[in-house]
Amino acid sequence: MNQENTFTQTATGYSEVEPLVDASDKKLLRWMRNGRPGAFEELFARYETRLIAYATRYVGSPDLARDVCQEIFLKLISKPPRILICDSLAPWLFRVTRNLAIDKRRRRKFEIHEEDAEMPEPRAEGNPLVSLSRKSDVEMVRSLVESLPTDLRDVVELRIDGGVSFKNIAVLLDIPQGTALWRMHRAVQVLRQEWRRHEP
Repeated sequence: MNQENTFTQTATGYSEVEPLVDASDKKLLRWMRNGRPGAFEELFARYETRLIAYATRYVGSPDLARDVCQEIFLKLISKPPRILICDSLAPWLFRVTRNLAIDKRRRRKFEIHEEDAEMPEPRAEGNPLVSLSRKSDVEMVRSLVESLPTDLRDVVELRIDGGVSFKNIAVLLDIPQGTALWRMHRAVQVLRQEWRRHEP
């Protein structure tokens, strides 16, 4: 096994030279492939909370978002990416999470429709905000973000929930970096206008 001077194998296991917590995603991914104990766990700990929060914005359920997150990490184990953008696993993780969450949301809506055609969808996008006076500021912001056009909302969610850089957002969404920056700027303008409009 090629340890690449990062750790040495002993009779009792691995003698670690570089702490896992200080390693880049690229190193952790390589160590995971090579079987270094704790490498996968460090990647999981590094991204789990952010991925669940990101997936929740699409599927509307933390429990379902956790299922999405588990599937993503199973996919990471079975078929990890060959190339990382800027040595970061974040772009790959958030792209795969987004695609899987959207797919689950579509299937969930179809299943709900089949069970009860009269039942309202749990997250109807673009609906007017209801009972704003009873919502906290956080809930209002989340509602306003969900009411954004899809192209603006995707950038906001990747940047705020995912912590993804604008450079990587551009790669994920297949748009120029300048377009990603403009969409974020435009989203902030729209959110500010809507916030003022709904203020008591």
